[in-house]
Formats: sequence, structure tokens, C-alpha cells
Amino acid sequence: MSPKTRKVTQKEIAQLAGVSQTTVSMVLNDRDGTNVRIPDATRERVKRAIEQSTYVADPAARRLAGLDNKIIGIFTYEPALSPESMDFYGPLLTGLERAAEEAQCDLLFFTSSPVEEGRRRLFHRQTRLRLADGCVLLGQSMDGGDLERLVDEGFPFVAVGRRDETAARVPYVGIDYASMTAGLVDQAYARGHRRGLYVHRDTDSPAARDRRAQIASSAATLGIQIPEAVARDDLAPLVARAQAGDATVFFAEDTFLAEDLAHALHRSGLSVPDDVSLAALGEVRGHVVAGRTLSGFHIPRTRVAAAALDLVQSLIHLPADEWSAIEVQQLLSGTVEPGDTLASPASER
Repeated sequence: MSPKTRKVTQKEIAQLAGVSQTTVSMVLNDRDGTNVRIPDATRERVKRAIEQSTYVADPAARRLAGLDNKIIGIFTYEPALSPESMDFYGPLLTGLERAAEEAQCDLLFFTSSPVEEGRRRLFHRQTRLRLADGCVLLGQSMDGGDLERLVDEGFPFVAVGRRDETAARVPYVGIDYASMTAGLVDQAYARGHRRGLYVHRDTDSPAARDRRAQIASSAATLGIQIPEAVARDDLAPLVARAQAGDATVFFAEDTFLAEDLAHALHRSGLSVPDDVSLAALGEVRGHVVAGRTLSGFHIPRTRVAAAALDLVQSLIHLPADEWSAIEVQQLLSGTVEPGDTLASPASER
């Protein structure tokens, strides 16, 4: 675990400013400057002393001293504004923008950190993290060391998505993928499916692990077969399993993989859902395959982002030693979208 950053005490601030510790305390607890007992010149000396010391790293002290910037940082571990990633990040960014407008604060994208092996480095000398009062982290996978260090330092931040990269109590707002996955498998079971196949990209993220774990749990609970298969460039081996009758329904890890599977099935002469059903464990609204609405999830990403910004605002306005009083780990519910690509198996019809 990273060593904790030592915070300068009020006594040390007082010595630096040449005032009493009582004066420092009065400045910190008199943000709007209504305490007329403190001359303006004295108040400015205390504020400068805070700015010059590591005490400035404590956002609660900055806020009380009237030094907060009303800026929320946004840090993305992978590029978020490319055409390929906007389907995922677009609703999140929209939610953050709307919530920031309501909170009357500005958003600052941290884009100066270099991308190394597909991931940005949060604690890089170019990252201007301390310009912000708090930060929202985006990324399908995050660095456990970064998360630990932020928790250790008491810096207000919220990660989007459930995090398990570290044992530290990381503040996050995510989606309850397990409940939606269970609901989708239940619907397939109710339609008569007893043999399925879960196709994924072998990614190692909390959300991916949640999906895989729930698929296995639901299969065991219902007494049906849903083995896993990793999607490669050639999907023909997976299609062959449907042709052989080994799977009457495909569950895909995400919407784009479901669309790739639909094209591969169509090229092999199989129809969705007449010959094999198909469902995505991801956002499906607006996605159509073979003229049919794709079955899967509706994920309220805009609401997740707004909740994340609300939570980081709460952390900014509380000292770190009081964060335990609020719920800093939240999973929001999505909904199962029945769609048109999950039907009864041909044998049942």
C-alpha cells in the first residue's frame, strides 16, 4: 500500500502565517468571511500559507478556507472520445455534463497523462489532479495502486463501475450486472432453453467477472448447461456448436459481440431467433439484428454518471474521516429488455 501523505497541521499553518492556531481555525471555519474579528490582511496570510503547504492537498480544508475551485476532474484510463468508445462513454459523459451544470461546477478532462499499453497513468507528473476539488474516474479496468493511493490521501474521487482491484474502500457507482444477467437467463429458461453458450472476450474487469460468475451461478441453480467460450477472430467454431444442436441460445458479453455473432450465424444459414436465440449482456436499445430488436439490457449510464458526480460532491464537502458515515459504494439497477431475438427453441415450437 502506498504511504499516506502527511497533512500539515493547523499549528504548522499558524507558524507559517505568523498567526495563532486559533486564528487559523477561525479562517478555516469562516468561509464566507463574515467573521469581522479577522482582518482581511490576516485572512490572506492564512490562505497563502495554506496554498504554500501540503495542507492544500486536503480538499475539505480548501473548501473551508474558500479556496475550492468548483472544478471536478474527469480521468479516463482509456481514450473515451474516439468513435469506437463513444457508444460506451457517450451516455456517461452526458450524465456528467448535466450533473455538473446543476451543481454549478466545471469539468476538467485530464488528457495530458501519456497512454502506456492502452492505459493512462493517473499519477504522472503531467497530470494536474490537484487543480480539481475532486475527480471522477472512468475505465473498464483501473490501476489498483492508483485507487489505494487516492484512498490513502483522502482525495475525493468516485470510480464509475464496481471496483475490486484493491481491498481499499474505493468509492464507486456502478451497475448491478449480476441481477440483470440472472434475469436474462431466467427468461431464456422460461422459454424452454436448456443448452446455451456464453461467449465473451476474455477481458479481466470487475464487470466482466460479474457477468461470468452470474452465468455460472444461474446455470447451476437452474440445472442447465451454459459453458463459456472465448470469441476469436474466427467465430465459425462457435457457430458450429449451434449447428450441431449443442446450444439453442447464445449469450454474448456485449452488444457488438452479439452483432458479430448474428452476422456469423446468418452467413452459415442459421436464422436468429428461428434457429438459435441470441441475447447480449449489455446495452441493446437502438441495436437491431436481422431486422429484430436485440434482447439484452438497458443500462442507465447517464444516471450512473450523475450519481457519481453527486457522490464526489458529497465527499468534497466532508472531511475524509467522516466518509464512513455515507454509502460510498453504490450499484444501480438496470432492466432486462426482452427484445425479439430471444424466443423458444425450435424443438419447443
